[in-house]
Amino acid sequence: MKNIFSKISFIAIVLSLLASSAVVADGPVVKGTNVLGFGIGMANRYYFSGFSPGVKINYEHAFWQAGPGVVTLGATFGYTYQGYRNRWLGSTYNYSWSNFIVAARSAWHHNWGVDKLDTYAGASAGVRFNIANNGGDPLNPYSNSVHPHFGGFVGAAYYFKPALGVFAEVGYDINFITIGLNLNFGGR
Repeated sequence: MKNIFSKISFIAIVLSLLASSAVVADGPVVKGTNVLGFGIGMANRYYFSGFSPGVKINYEHAFWQAGPGVVTLGATFGYTYQGYRNRWLGSTYNYSWSNFIVAARSAWHHNWGVDKLDTYAGASAGVRFNIANNGGDPLNPYSNSVHPHFGGFVGAAYYFKPALGVFAEVGYDINFITIGLNLNFGGR
């Protein structure tokens, strides 16, 4: 986890340094913009390796001009599911873990002078609620639990219309990889 977060932090710092010398240009996300995003992707693997689906909803409001970009604050809500089937001594146990994540989210957005493009890097922090099911296995009791959630991400959005765009995001967050739709309100 530290290695992934270190790489994401390095990418965010490099993007910030490169952007500090760029010309300020109005993009899809400017001070006063509200962005609502709906995404699906490959979920963070909290319990075992393999593909797990994850969905998330993001909301951000652009509060401050920061150099050639803007800083947003908002929230993210996510759901992930992981399941596992174990056959042992003639019995089958179906384990499952559902995770609900509620977190604050902040990002720095910049468009690099490309019309309709929004690139960003940011972080999230909040709480993850785990609902566990051990499938009746008496040897592996799992219980519901609450864990802290910390994430880092980089992403890009392209707006086909002023209020509608698509986005892709990678990082160590609710999902490792997310694709989805953005709705952009205000700001322009």
